[in-house]
Amino acid sequence: MQSQSHQLNNTGIILKLDEPIVATGLLELAHREYQAGDYENSERHCMHLWRQDPGNTGVLLLLSSIHFQCRRLDKSAHYSALAIKTNPMLAEAYSNLGNVYKERGQLQEALENYKHAVRLKPDFIDGYINLASALVAAGDMEQAVQAYVTALQYNPDLYCVRSDLGNLLKALGRLDEAKACYLKAIETRPDFAVAWSNLGCVFNAQGEIWLAIHHFEKAVALDPNFLDAYINLGNVLKESRIFDR
Repeated sequence: MQSQSHQLNNTGIILKLDEPIVATGLLELAHREYQAGDYENSERHCMHLWRQDPGNTGVLLLLSSIHFQCRRLDKSAHYSALAIKTNPMLAEAYSNLGNVYKERGQLQEALENYKHAVRLKPDFIDGYINLASALVAAGDMEQAVQAYVTALQYNPDLYCVRSDLGNLLKALGRLDEAKACYLKAIETRPDFAVAWSNLGCVFNAQGEIWLAIHHFEKAVALDPNFLDAYINLGNVLKESRIFDR
C-alpha cells in the first residue's frame, strides 16, 4: 500500500500532501467504520494514526471506544488513561473510563468518573446519560432522574432519553410525570412504538383500560415485531375479559 501522505501528479512526480488533512480524513474514515461496526478496520486506521501522532486524543478516544465494544476492557481503560494523561480536561475520556468501571461492576469508580466528566463539560449530554444509568444501577433513583432531566435541558428532542426518564418515574410511582414524558417522546417522534407501549402501561396502571388497549394496539401497528407490546396488549385484554381478541 502506498504512503497516505504522498500521491503522483500527472507528470509522475511525487507530491507531498498536507499531512494534517490526510490524518483528519483517515480519522473520519475510522469513525465511519466504527459506526458501521467494522471495528477491525477502524482500529487498524487508528493505530496507523497513533503511530504518527501518539498525542492525538481523538484517536485515543476512538481506540478506547473500539476496545470497549470488543469487550477488551483493559485496553479500553489504557487508551482512556492515555487520553487523560495527554489532556486532563478531556471529559469524554473520563466518561469512557467510567463505562469500563461500570461494566466491571465498580459502580463507585464509574460514578466518580461520570461526575468528573460533567463537571469538566457541563453540556456533556452523553456524560449525563451514562451517569443516570450508573445511578440507577447503584439504586440512587432520584439523582438518576436529575441526570436525565439535565441531559434533556441541553437537548429536549432526545426521545429515547425522555422515554427512559419516563420508565424511571413510572418505577418511582410518579405516573403523571411518566405519562408526560411518554407524550413528549411521541410528540417528538410519533412512530416511536416503545413510548406508545409504555404510555399504555401507565394508562393500565391508572385503570384507563380502553386507553391502554388503544396505545398497545398503536405500538404493535407501528412495530409488528414488538413482542412486549403484544404481551401487554394480551394481558390487558385478558384482565378485561375480552377473550375473543
